Amino acid sequence: MWRKILNISSWVILAAYLGVSLWFTEQRMKNLTFRQVTVTISDSLHSHFITPAEITEVMAIKGIRTTGNRMSDLNRDEVKNTVKTISGVKNAVVYSTPDGTLFIEVSQRTPMMRFVSPFNSFYIDTEGREMSLSSHYSARVLVITGAGDKKFLKDSLFPVVNAIRNEPFLDALIEEITVNADHTLEILPRVGDQRVLFGDAGNYGWKLTKLKVFYQQGLPNVGWDRYSKIDLRFSNQVVGRKWSDQQRMDRDSLRATIDTTFILKPKKGVNPLKMVKPAAKTVVKPIVKPIKKV
Repeated sequence: MWRKILNISSWVILAAYLGVSLWFTEQRMKNLTFRQVTVTISDSLHSHFITPAEITEVMAIKGIRTTGNRMSDLNRDEVKNTVKTISGVKNAVVYSTPDGTLFIEVSQRTPMMRFVSPFNSFYIDTEGREMSLSSHYSARVLVITGAGDKKFLKDSLFPVVNAIRNEPFLDALIEEITVNADHTLEILPRVGDQRVLFGDAGNYGWKLTKLKVFYQQGLPNVGWDRYSKIDLRFSNQVVGRKWSDQQRMDRDSLRATIDTTFILKPKKGVNPLKMVKPAAKTVVKPIVKPIKKV
């Protein structure tokens, strides 16, 4: 009987102790002030769209004060929502520790393509959302030029670019896509001087398959400089259009250059103009090292 009473009493005392301890801890936490803010940005080795300084600057502009202020006065949801207003931010986690440190962990959005025009330029990320350019970092992604409006880019072109991005060979091959006024596409590869006539964005999977096979098995056999245009618009074939003599002459004339410009640091007392020597006239031959067969 007495043992049972002692057990119950022990549990009551323990519960009371824990309750009082939690109350004192809560009161102490309310009176603690922030000593520092630590911002962590994931994938910062690969992308540099966001910097810790940018995070703290936006918080200051919004009037969110941390260092020296009581931890209990901070609205963490407000901090999170403020950080997420930055274009390159995908998500943010905000929490604090008893030593007075506010932690802000930020994940970045991943750009998939960049639309470039004289009037407006922006990224489209991997979730199909528009993303502003960064003043201190430029992502190496597929470039889109021409007459593409935002609806077309997100609804029609996004699946095409996503398919290219997920195929390593095509991702390495294709550098730019031009959108014509009628929303047909032209592809500019990184190798060769060809333009690839893609047609509209429909049936893109089959067209990209034909393009891959043509570059892997067709061009290495006939020569990388044989065609000026490669047409994918026909259902079960790839049509190559040869260079005309005039086209070839015009192209080669543009490739013949004389480079007489050097940026040199002149020695003291030496006329920098006398240090510049004209380069020998060279003609760059339109030969591209072929891609190995897969």
